[in-house]
Amino acid sequence: MSRDQILAAIQISLNANRPQLLAEAARVTHEPPPFVLPAQDDLAGQFVAEVQKLEGKAYRVATAEEALAIIEQLIIETQARQVIGWDVDQIELPGLAALLAAHGVTPAIADIRGEARQARLQELEPIPICLSGVELAIAESGTLLLRHGPGRPRLASLLSPCHIAIVFERQLVRGLGEALTILLKRYGEEIFGPTSNLTFITGPSRTADIEMTLSLGIHGPPQLHVILVAEG
Repeated sequence: MSRDQILAAIQISLNANRPQLLAEAARVTHEPPPFVLPAQDDLAGQFVAEVQKLEGKAYRVATAEEALAIIEQLIIETQARQVIGWDVDQIELPGLAALLAAHGVTPAIADIRGEARQARLQELEPIPICLSGVELAIAESGTLLLRHGPGRPRLASLLSPCHIAIVFERQLVRGLGEALTILLKRYGEEIFGPTSNLTFITGPSRTADIEMTLSLGIHGPPQLHVILVAEG
């Protein structure tokens, strides 16, 4: 059976089961609580503290200019000449495109579809920085929610050793349940329509063996830099 035949068979199976799955999803009444921890006076401070507990680097800044200064320093430290990232207009940080251009940094095309997928991944692997925005950020756990799709490649949070995420304080929510409620209100049943997936990132990539020896960077970036911007 060819690859196309296998994919076609999977698609037929998914379509056949979709009504049943939708009915089952509608039947379930349980909803996650909007949050699980006591309320904090400073939601932004709580988010930053949780990111730092997870060995991520968190920066709380007042302006876009301060955020750009941090990104500039990371570009210099990593000697980046390319980044794997979201389209600049989707990150919504004023001055970002000009900063990248000033340092001769070009966005890489993160299209890895087709027969040349493996070769393209190998070409992208040496790029030291991936750069993204977020859909939402959860203060209770220091979690980033990235909704991928056109202009928002998945590799922008997965491939490079250093992931820089731009978060605006208006994107902060208190807990997971609250985040899911907002996503459903925002996109309804189309939450996975034009997009490929929804990624939850809580700290740098980590894993542990049977002896609980923790290692960073096995399945994704070992460095996570979260820049929380007050304005925007």
